[in-house]
Amino acid sequence: MIGSVVVLGAAVLVAPLAAHALPHLATPAVAAKPLTTAQVTAKLRSLAKSSEQLSEQLNQAKIDTANAQRQVVTATRTANLAQQKLQTAQQQLAISLASQYKSASFSRTVALLSANSTDNYLQTVQTMNLLTEHQGEVATMAANAISAANAATARAKAAAAAASQKQADLLKRQHALNAQVTKYKALLATLTAAERAKYFTPTPPPAPQVVNQVFNTVTVSASGDAGTAISVAKAQLGKPYQWGAAGPDSFDCSGLTSYAWGHAGVSLPHSAAGQQGMGASVAQSDLQPGDLVFFGSPAYHVALYIGDGMIIHAPTSGDVVKIVSLSSMPDYSGARRVG
Repeated sequence: MIGSVVVLGAAVLVAPLAAHALPHLATPAVAAKPLTTAQVTAKLRSLAKSSEQLSEQLNQAKIDTANAQRQVVTATRTANLAQQKLQTAQQQLAISLASQYKSASFSRTVALLSANSTDNYLQTVQTMNLLTEHQGEVATMAANAISAANAATARAKAAAAAASQKQADLLKRQHALNAQVTKYKALLATLTAAERAKYFTPTPPPAPQVVNQVFNTVTVSASGDAGTAISVAKAQLGKPYQWGAAGPDSFDCSGLTSYAWGHAGVSLPHSAAGQQGMGASVAQSDLQPGDLVFFGSPAYHVALYIGDGMIIHAPTSGDVVKIVSLSSMPDYSGARRVG
């Protein structure tokens, strides 16, 4: 079945012999068995699931990074405003102190001469002292504010750095996973055409669903925003899956649902886990066209329910936007109504 023996994911370990080892002590190497067609296709399916999980983690990491960077901007702006207030308070305090220092004796003399009583004089001097204390309190409050703002900025920058590092780590894992997918696809290419077709041809939805074999569509009835979202999603049928893509030429799973509902005026985050927190929870028995259905917890995959037990989704790398039965999908974990 295989023209040449190709072995992936396995290694043969042979202990090196010392220069003086006796011939009869040498242990012959055991040849590794080539992977079977079933093993290769199973590995590819496993890698496809892992790649989608990683893709959705990367989508969420991008959102987290963007949010953290916005927090840095906000915190920095707050710190700058506090700094300006501190400088203003310090300047006002300096002017006040200088003015009182230069005219202190004169002011007190004038206050004494113009006072109707000793109590009146003491009240005037006390008022002057309170003005100075107030300026000092303002300066202290401003200093405390800028200290808190600077601390918030430092925390925001640390969070942004951590989010960026997580995104970079996920990208490395993505590249490593891509390399594995490429190797196993190369091995699959050495197998028979019939075996390749078995892997790449999706399982048709069960009867009595009527599926157009050319466009892979089903007839559903939906109106309003849900109808708009479904119509937009169906217009993407056949377009390729691509990590991190949200249209119009290619999509990943959350990119497709956010694109479809975005055209209906509903903004969804480009993340399956993020979309899992949107809208209201819906029982599987109460699903309506337009509902988002999720797989995994936290969700690593999301699809758009279109009615009659069918969903439209962007499956995984190497595949295209298509319609399949909900029952054919593993790891169902819930649904949300966003429209």
